[in-house]
Formats: sequence, structure tokens, C-alpha cells
Amino acid sequence: MSDKFAAGSGSASDLTQIEKAARGREITGLDIFRPTTDTMTADRVQTLMSIMHADQPTGGEDLKYGTADAHQLRYWKGKSPDAPIIVFIHGGSWRVGSHLDSIGSTKVSHFLEKGYAFATVNYTLFPIVTVTEQVQEVANSLGYLTSNAARLEFDQSRIVLMGHSSGAHTVTLLGTDTSYLDRAGVAIHNIRAVISLDGSNYNAMAEVLDSPGPVAENMITGLGRDPEVLRAMSPTYNAHAPNANAFLLLHAERQGDIRQAEELKVALNAGGSSVNLHVFEGESFEGHMQMLLRLGDKEYPATAVLDNWLQIHAPVST
Repeated sequence: MSDKFAAGSGSASDLTQIEKAARGREITGLDIFRPTTDTMTADRVQTLMSIMHADQPTGGEDLKYGTADAHQLRYWKGKSPDAPIIVFIHGGSWRVGSHLDSIGSTKVSHFLEKGYAFATVNYTLFPIVTVTEQVQEVANSLGYLTSNAARLEFDQSRIVLMGHSSGAHTVTLLGTDTSYLDRAGVAIHNIRAVISLDGSNYNAMAEVLDSPGPVAENMITGLGRDPEVLRAMSPTYNAHAPNANAFLLLHAERQGDIRQAEELKVALNAGGSSVNLHVFEGESFEGHMQMLLRLGDKEYPATAVLDNWLQIHAPVST
């Protein structure tokens, strides 16, 4: 069994953090807030990053959605011309990664097998552009996709946005602040669903208290310290209607972000959106990366949760 899929079958107390994160059982009730201990080493971080960079999807069609070098996406057709499309936005604290080396290939083959069309979007990295400009680039990629939906053969009225880490922040912001989509010519009602994979910065100002250390430091680097900017870039502060129809928040064991996810859920419910929050084994960066790499693997519990949710909110057959 590869390091990527190293898992155990014993009790939680018998397993290492790596094994528990790979096993990824769902955690429920108040246990989602249980204390965790981050024992990640620099070597383990590098190992996970190397696995991610090597795990690139194959096939698909490379397309340009804008004039900048970074304005690229890769697209895979679904099984029918009216298939919903899942659009994936990679993470990397807005500063690193690409649409091919930071995605986790297992999910691509899984969704194609289910019949979905799939696209993964590249964008210009910070600090070449601001995070606000970056989010607009992603919105523009949606504008390009929808304007070419007939040729690409997918249903432009059934778009599912999915993002990991800072990419999760981007998709939740696009699902709550319609100004980006408006400028790109995309209607919010066409965003049927938003899937956030271990996202953060739902309430950016709160990261300083919720996630002191690298998460908060990355937030300050990318978004700055101006409270007005931080509120504008926080999905929770934008969650009054209109929003995307449904949100699925999948989280590993990172307490501060889980607290913010609960807060976002309340705000989105008040705005009329359906929201589901699920938490899975995997502490800190280990869980963060295993969720990216393993989602789509039928043995990883979050996959079944996601599939069942998609069947309700964006099924392949209408």
C-alpha cells in the first residue's frame, strides 16, 4: 500500500496521525471540536507536497480563457451533452500551485466515471495579482466555459464549484458575493452547488484567533490587515441572499476552520441556501492533504458523502 493511501483498521488510539488521516472516518457531534495535536515534521510536509505535485490528471483538453499566461484550464467532457460540470479551483495559499499539480487525480477519474463534465482552472498567483483579482480571474473562467457550453457539451445551468484550501475560499466567495460572477456574465442561479474541501478564511478576521500560526499568517500575507477588505473577502459576511443554491463543507480536523464552517452554515441557512457540514479524521496539514488526495477513492468515507450529496443537488440525470 502506497504512502498516499496508508491506512489502518485498528482503534484510533492504535493508529498514527498519518493512518487516521488516510482512514478518514467521519466525526460527528461535539467531537468535531475535539483537541488535536500537530506533530507534522518538515519532512512529512515535503513528502505530501511531492505526492501531490506528482499526482497529475491525464487526458482532457487544454483551453485558454483569457490573455495572461496563467489563464489556462483543462476540460474533460461528460457522458452526455447535458451533463453538469464540476469546476475545480486549486489551493496553495493563493501563492503556489497550478491547476494540474495541486488537484489530486483520483477525483477527476471518479467524477468522469459518474458522468460529470470536469474542468480544473489555473489563475495568476499572488502577489502578481491581488486575491480579489485572482477571484475575478476564476469567475472569468466560468464566463468562458458557459459561453462555450454548447461546443464543450455540458449544461451551463448546472455548475458545481469545488475548491481545496484557498481554492475553497475562492469558490465559497463566488457562491456568496455575486459581483464577481456579474462581471463575468454568469448568473448565480446557474451555480447549483459549491463544495469546499477543508477551506479557511470564511471569516478572515477571525483567523487570527481561530487559526494562529501558518493559516493566519497566510491570510494576512494574502489579504492584508484592513478590516473592510477582510470583511469583503469573507464568505460569511457575504452570505445574505442571493447565494448559490447548496453548499457542502467537507473538513479535516482543523478546529478554527470547523468553527468558521459552523458560522458560515448559519449565515447561509439564513440566506436561504442548503448547507451540509461533515468533518473527517485527519489532523492539521496531514488531514488537509489526505482529503485532497483521497477524495474520489471509494474507500475514503468522504467520497460516499459527496456522491450522495451530489445526487440530490446536481445529479447527472435530471
